[in-house]
Amino acid sequence: MSTSIGLIGAVALLSFVILHEGSDSSFVDPTGIVIVFGGTVVAGFLAFRLSEIKDALSAAATMFREDHVLDRDLADLVAFARATSRHSIADAEARLRAMRSPFLKIGLQMCLDGASTDDILNVMNWRVQKFAEQEGLPARFYRTLAGFAPAFGLLATLTGLIGMMAKLGTADVRAVGASMAIALLATFYGLILANLIFKPIAIKLETRTQRRIQMLNVMLAGIVLLRVGKSPTMIQDSLDAMLREVRDEVGNAD
Repeated sequence: MSTSIGLIGAVALLSFVILHEGSDSSFVDPTGIVIVFGGTVVAGFLAFRLSEIKDALSAAATMFREDHVLDRDLADLVAFARATSRHSIADAEARLRAMRSPFLKIGLQMCLDGASTDDILNVMNWRVQKFAEQEGLPARFYRTLAGFAPAFGLLATLTGLIGMMAKLGTADVRAVGASMAIALLATFYGLILANLIFKPIAIKLETRTQRRIQMLNVMLAGIVLLRVGKSPTMIQDSLDAMLREVRDEVGNAD
């Protein structure tokens, strides 16, 4: 919802600026568009692999969907704990197969196989780290583009200023002013791309990654409690308390 509101606000802001300060054609410069947009895209392809670019575009599309809810995973974990406390291995395995979270499946399977707590922590913490690295790539992609866009805007502006200076001796003041306006439009394009598109996307993805890592850590805590032999009721209470803390922290951060 916040993403949709932000997009509507950005369109309204740009529309107000364009309508208030001039006509639509006053804010259109083909040369600036080619240099800023084209240069940013080309630099992105040079800086990142094609697979990383595809992942970044897919990640941006997920901003319009609700994030994964942890409550169902924690309910699956507690139900699994109840099955193991009754020594119902068949029931536990059936619940394990029905779980949606691969992270939870691997951790609980290790518990079922009798792996030590240290082994579980080593494997699962490694998976959390790899998840953080993988999830951080899309945000880094948009952060990088946010740095490229103003730089190419400045490049296009300098290109326009060079052409304007070359015409100073032969053009009138009106022509020089028009050329100056066109040159400055490129800087406008770069700032819009960086601050209304790329940076907000990067911040949104970084916040989502932080929230998902917190969820994985809550699930890992539940897996460890199960492995050390805590009762399902105690696991439920502990997870509820941790989940409240995570939601409070995310709410305060927002």
